[in-house]
Amino acid sequence: MTDLLPILRGHLAKKNLDAIVFNTSEFLPSINLRYLSGFTGSDACIFVTRTESHLFTDGRYRIQALEQARGFRVHVVHRKIEALSRAIKATHVNRLGIEGSRVSYEFIEALMRRMPGLEILPLARRFLEEFRLRKGPEEIAKIKKAAHIAFVACSEMLSSGLSGKRESEVALELESLFRRNGAGGIAFDTIVASGERSALPHGMPTEKVIGIGELVIMDYGCRFEGYNSDETVTCVPGTPSSDQKKIHKAVYDAHMVAIDSIKAGLKVHELDAIARRSIEKSGFGKYFMHGLGHGVGMEVHEPPRISPLGRGVLEEGMVFTIEPGIYLDGIGGVRLESLVYLGRNGPEIISEMPKELISVG
Repeated sequence: MTDLLPILRGHLAKKNLDAIVFNTSEFLPSINLRYLSGFTGSDACIFVTRTESHLFTDGRYRIQALEQARGFRVHVVHRKIEALSRAIKATHVNRLGIEGSRVSYEFIEALMRRMPGLEILPLARRFLEEFRLRKGPEEIAKIKKAAHIAFVACSEMLSSGLSGKRESEVALELESLFRRNGAGGIAFDTIVASGERSALPHGMPTEKVIGIGELVIMDYGCRFEGYNSDETVTCVPGTPSSDQKKIHKAVYDAHMVAIDSIKAGLKVHELDAIARRSIEKSGFGKYFMHGLGHGVGMEVHEPPRISPLGRGVLEEGMVFTIEPGIYLDGIGGVRLESLVYLGRNGPEIISEMPKELISVG
């Protein structure tokens, strides 16, 4: 996204940096490198000074880099670290900013060996995530597409019922349907947890067979052109019990009051408190054990972080989840998660699955 480069250069000047480096590899990928350059390959480095923009990669990605990294001078090299070192020397860089949370110690050590006088300053993750906090129209369209694919897949999967299926079987079926409907892959490892296991907020699917009358939490998402979706539904094969309906209502009410309260300028911890008070009034307060939500975009978990410890306010252009939950040991759990876009006219729910307690076969 070459239109971001002038903004990035402005930040370099404010922080008294001569340049900044983003590195991506098979072992430690950088979402920010992809966001800034458009390059989707698995091994590259971008080097941005106050006047120049360079991308270093290997021969596997020559054509791809030339097509994707518009606004960057592309260098096809054998040894990325050596080429970067030469570029740093040639541009007389003394103070270099790095993406502290995504550049390995090994990378920094190799750079320092070649340039012992170079001053390297790790930049806080918060500084770099600021660029991706508010989504543009193209980004919103991709997130909506991912959410729609997930909706179609989940609807199709539930049409054949859940009872008698293994949790792992349900997860595999859902992930296969993502691909069939045009997704680039899964956004994260699909969660399917049934019966007492549904009290595990991150219950990974097992070989357990789903029984009639059990609570089933399914938390899933897929990826479309680099952007993710994230949604959770709670189901019961057969007829839900009165206790299950009571738990669900407490979560549903918190979910809806939170969405109704969303507005630009609201502090994220205050939004969390609104949902938390709703669950506390229902008598289940101590069983809501995680934050209310998180941002979603090129990463499944990114700012804003909507929790008691969250910082900042909601802003137009943000995409985030609202996902209250109640988890009772020995009984089961309910979580309802919707993906929300805060637009000019207020919140828009992107997720399409119903948040009522879904009764299936």
